[in-house]
Amino acid sequence: MIAVMDRPSQKRFKVGIRPPEWVSGHASRLFEGFLDFQRTGAAMALHFDQPTGGDIAPYLIGSDWKGDGLLVHRYTQKEAQAWHDAGISVVNLSAICPENSIIFPRVTVDNEALGEVAYEHLANLGIRDFAYLHEPTRTYSELRMKGFRSKVIENEGNFHVIEIPVSSFPVATRPQQIDDCLRGQLIALPKPCGLLLKDDIAGVWTARLLHELGIKSPDEIAMLGISDDIIFCHTTQPPLSSIPYPGRCIGFAAAKLLDSMIRDREDRLGYWLKLPPGAVVARESTHHVVLPDEIVSHALNFLKQETPKRPVSVAELCSVVGISREGLRQRFTKALGHSPKKETERLRCLA
Repeated sequence: MIAVMDRPSQKRFKVGIRPPEWVSGHASRLFEGFLDFQRTGAAMALHFDQPTGGDIAPYLIGSDWKGDGLLVHRYTQKEAQAWHDAGISVVNLSAICPENSIIFPRVTVDNEALGEVAYEHLANLGIRDFAYLHEPTRTYSELRMKGFRSKVIENEGNFHVIEIPVSSFPVATRPQQIDDCLRGQLIALPKPCGLLLKDDIAGVWTARLLHELGIKSPDEIAMLGISDDIIFCHTTQPPLSSIPYPGRCIGFAAAKLLDSMIRDREDRLGYWLKLPPGAVVARESTHHVVLPDEIVSHALNFLKQETPKRPVSVAELCSVVGISREGLRQRFTKALGHSPKKETERLRCLA
């Protein structure tokens, strides 16, 4: 399939696009960005493989593809060498590069920043235990975990990891192997706990298994996904909170970079542009958790309601929940690991 949008007097560059095949949300947002760049007057003829159920012959992009440039989500060592030898400019839309291969320039979301944004959202629930569902064979998952873990530790929380080596499981048996691997690790998590998932797809398996195990979400485990895929987030029970993938911005920046590489005949090997994630789209999966201490829960709910409107003092908080300053300090320290004053200051900074 070909999409053309250019000025008639300009030479058109033949650009192939190979988006991720497993997440429709990624692809549609990326294409919005590509088309935004075309509307600036860029001379690009976009060639891509769009599944049509057989109505249109497939347009495959592999090591033998010929053209001026490529926007791809991952590639093999063989493909990289073939494209480089053919003088094709390439921009990678993934954090992942094959080992011992050419490292084409990348344009991605800032994966460490995703982890940091996730921590701030989950920390607002007043919990001390945080977990990350990690795929150890994926670079992006490692980076997301790094950003999340650093914020948990910086704020004296307890960090836990659930490891699921998804890509190492054969496709035919993958769902069952994921279930078998995840089950015991979910049961072992302390409750309540804030769980950051490597992506929204992981939210689907996790939500189903929590229901089967009788573990309440968000009461016992609050779940937060990454990508904000409309299908995955709204077909889980409860609906999944998620951090949006900035696909439109990534698509525009990647197309702009590729255009300059083709024109200037620069390969920009090793370059990596990381774009900030969007704000959390909150849904029922992170609505609340049930803390063992009802007084602390009451105090936190009051702070979350009032802090966005005005400063709340510790003295006022004690009056609202009907407890002494020292009593509230002890309860907060036991439940959250820090004082009421620190919590009021933290929420004030986020307001």
